[in-house]
Amino acid sequence: AVVSTQSTGNKRSEDSRVRRPSCFNLELCNSLLEELKNHHCAWPFLSPVDRQQFPEYYKYIKHPMDFDTCTRKLQSNKYLTNEDLYKDIRLIFNNCHKFNEDESEVGQAGLTMSCYFDKRYSELFAKK
Repeated sequence: AVVSTQSTGNKRSEDSRVRRPSCFNLELCNSLLEELKNHHCAWPFLSPVDRQQFPEYYKYIKHPMDFDTCTRKLQSNKYLTNEDLYKDIRLIFNNCHKFNEDESEVGQAGLTMSCYFDKRYSELFAKK
């Protein structure tokens, strides 16, 4: 967040306007996220891992991430750069790899989605 120079007492107030670099492309970020969410292998990554069903997940994974959380962060202006979104999506697949066996159904979905994501991100955000 951008902090304003006006002070209110001893505390500085946060500026409600988000200043993004001109290279940030909200439309492409939304498009990429929707593509990922609609991929046939996206099902394990659509929403947060269920704590009741997999309590041990949160013992191993300290920074959980999923597509719904990415969507909320994008809609609420939490990402300032394309790379911020990239890092969160990469975190989804890194967490998957860390917690799941590669041969498992979820592990295979993670590998497929990771490759698809890398390909699409490089196509959409190629440096010109």
